[in-house]
Amino acid sequence: MNKVRLENFSDGVFAIAVTLLILSVRLPDAKNYDNNELNYALRKAIPHLVTFAFSFMVIGVFWVAHHRIFALARVVNNTLLWLNILYLLFIAIMPYPAALVAENPFLSTGILVYTSTLFIIGSLHFVLLNYIIQNRHIKHEALTKEVYRSYQRTAAVGPVCYVLAALGSFISPYISFCFILGALIFYIFFSGKGKIEEKLMIVAKQEVTK
Repeated sequence: MNKVRLENFSDGVFAIAVTLLILSVRLPDAKNYDNNELNYALRKAIPHLVTFAFSFMVIGVFWVAHHRIFALARVVNNTLLWLNILYLLFIAIMPYPAALVAENPFLSTGILVYTSTLFIIGSLHFVLLNYIIQNRHIKHEALTKEVYRSYQRTAAVGPVCYVLAALGSFISPYISFCFILGALIFYIFFSGKGKIEEKLMIVAKQEVTK
């Protein structure tokens, strides 16, 4: 099976998920407000805006990871299609825990739901890549054991941070936010410097010259 339709459908789900994030940010009904009341309403919306921006970047990180994984697959089969559907299920769920945290940013239950969702998505990266590397008729020749080990080291950072964030929520929500933010900073600024990124560039160049 050609992977183009899988990638197109996946991109659509990611697009819907990031669009739904903004729906938790409601505009204040300021028709009868004076300036002080409007300022109060805008201050009240700050947690929603911060959660939206943060979750938007988190989903962006997952989209990049998804792109990297399927760049290392030549074709897809039925099993890989359904594993991808399971992965996208949790991507589509992301706006719900994001809204939960926006409404209750300092409650451990909301943080646990949020970090658990992140942990499941991060863990599913391993499931997808493991399936691809174990099927020679699916995997791209660029997906070597060296690249796979490099991806494992990079991908492990997120789930570890999300578990620590979940545990930290019982001590202080600020500890949780620091671990989640740490994972986000790592993936944005440091994860693109390993073996997997070098191989992806080779794959991209090969596809351009075809």
